[in-house]
Amino acid sequence: MNITIIGYGEAGQSIARGLAGGGTEVTVFDVRLGGPDRAKLLDVASRDGVRTRDTMADAAAAAEIVLSTVVANVALTVAQHAAQVLSPGQSFVDLNSVSPRSKSAMSLAVSASGADFVEGAVMARVGADGHRTPILLAGPQAARLATVLNGIGMNTEAVGDTVGQASANKMLRSIMAKGISALLLECLVAAHRYDVVDRILDSIAGSFPGIDWDKTSTYYLGRVALHGRRMGAEMQEVADTLSDVGIEPLMARAIGSRIAWGGENLAGVEWPNGEPGEREEILAALQQRLSGR
Repeated sequence: MNITIIGYGEAGQSIARGLAGGGTEVTVFDVRLGGPDRAKLLDVASRDGVRTRDTMADAAAAAEIVLSTVVANVALTVAQHAAQVLSPGQSFVDLNSVSPRSKSAMSLAVSASGADFVEGAVMARVGADGHRTPILLAGPQAARLATVLNGIGMNTEAVGDTVGQASANKMLRSIMAKGISALLLECLVAAHRYDVVDRILDSIAGSFPGIDWDKTSTYYLGRVALHGRRMGAEMQEVADTLSDVGIEPLMARAIGSRIAWGGENLAGVEWPNGEPGEREEILAALQQRLSGR
């Protein structure tokens, strides 16, 4: 089995590492290989036991399956470019957080090449689980691809033969998942100014028992610090999903705006340990940024 992964960021690296570790031949392509991040990406690929190629065409040439793990705002463009180098017998699986409408546009482009298109929705953070992270698949070839991918250690489930069924799950779930991030961010930034964060979280714990709100708030604020701008862009896809079924996306747009605000204001912070630490550290960094303006 030869798998090509387009996009060698956090998700792409985790999936590639897991697949290669299980014996699958993995090739990766990322536009950043042509820029200042080249040496860093080559080092990661070498450690993970995956091959790199400098063009999408070279990366996809021998692949049976191509996985796209880029970012929401370029996902359709990547699928359109991939369609120019794919051929019958190959399968293109888009794993990006975009709307059913965007997935359908990708399907039209890829199908014109003769290759199969399957949409995927990654239903949890791609972290320690890597290639075993739960992924929903949909499309005419979803059941077949699920069998193939599960056979090399992935954790996929075919949920329908209509493109859009998988991404709808992801998009609508994001209203809740990213909504929690936005609520905690807005609430705790203000609470930090008044020095009442602990009291607020104690009160929330009383209303919503069974959740460790100290750890939960640290986790969600950390995600905003690292990925807020990308998460905000993904919420526009959620808004499109709601609009397409006649629901005005009031909450989706607000969630996206608040998360993007957090990500923008925390961009470039030099964290003591290389990544966001405890909740207080994140809130203090944000307050310093806001006070400076």
